[in-house]
Amino acid sequence: MEDAALLVAVTSEEAVNITTCLIAKKLGAKSTIARINKMEYLIDKESLDLKDIGIDDLISPESLAAREIKYILKSPALTEMIDLENGKLSIMSLSLHEESPLIGKSIGQMTHLIPEQSFMIVAIQRFEETIIPSGSTIFNEGDQIYFLSKPKDKNKVLEFVGKEPITIKRLMIIGGSRTGKYLSKTYEITLIEKDPDKVQELAMEVQGVQIVHGNGADAKMLQQEKIETYDALVAVTGSSETNISSCLIAKDMGVKKTVALVENPSLFNYSKKLGVDTFVNKKFAAANFVFRSFHQSEIFSKLYGIKAEILEFVVKENSKITKKPISKLSIPSNTVISGVIRQNSGFITQGDFQIQAGDKVLIFTLPKNVQKVTTLFS
Repeated sequence: MEDAALLVAVTSEEAVNITTCLIAKKLGAKSTIARINKMEYLIDKESLDLKDIGIDDLISPESLAAREIKYILKSPALTEMIDLENGKLSIMSLSLHEESPLIGKSIGQMTHLIPEQSFMIVAIQRFEETIIPSGSTIFNEGDQIYFLSKPKDKNKVLEFVGKEPITIKRLMIIGGSRTGKYLSKTYEITLIEKDPDKVQELAMEVQGVQIVHGNGADAKMLQQEKIETYDALVAVTGSSETNISSCLIAKDMGVKKTVALVENPSLFNYSKKLGVDTFVNKKFAAANFVFRSFHQSEIFSKLYGIKAEILEFVVKENSKITKKPISKLSIPSNTVISGVIRQNSGFITQGDFQIQAGDKVLIFTLPKNVQKVTTLFS
């Protein structure tokens, strides 16, 4: 344990995780992270002085999933949105619908429509294949496109793809789980829960939300609640199948945005084909929290359902990649240098961009190239 840079305790038992971190820190672990269930610990972690007793950070997969859902509901036309480096840059994704002006065109043909240094196309998911694109890559209907962008430019991404912004005022939540409760503080909300005891509990705990007893995967139930009058449906029960079914029914009835909590990642691409807009996975959310908080790992983040890796490197003095503009560097195939954090500001890196010592560089690549890219920055 004295050789461990990080210990992560993420069993389902909160007490076990806390105890494990305390013991590990006493035995010499440099840093510890404990999974907890009680939201109160997260709210009060500064005043509790947890670092003094041996816990460096806390994670709650449920609250992290709720945070992801809240974030995507702020930009509901997107299917995924992840903040990097405290909002300096963002990863955004959306699928190409049949009316998109991009379909049948190459990236090179459409670059003149991208405002300078506003965003970059960094990956495409096409059926089961992940593509790190080049200028000759052709857009196809149904492609899931991933962009790196400055957060203020997200509407430029929507305009480029041909999508209209969506506004959410009325939200239906299926499932009174901890994730569902964490969501219940914004919008005009109806929450459906099939467990009568939990309905009573929610009615006492959650204020300003209409609580309904029923099965959110029952089409008749959703019709009775006038699902077609809601702007979005978020399904966060303990059953991935129920969540997917609820989203598909809502989509068929005209709801503009659907989000499903899905435990089995193998269901992502299958359900996207059926029409579910966005997926959230608690384990992915927790893993990404660990990646981003523990910078000794080059892997910075993972995305739902695609095989691309997001890597982050801090450029050293006299590194060979500082000697030439990006367009002149010998970068491995299926790899794109997409963004830089420099002096607390985010930059989208075009071909003439010159990397400097001290820059944090964000790279999209396929897993087979991670070692080559790491060598480039060593």
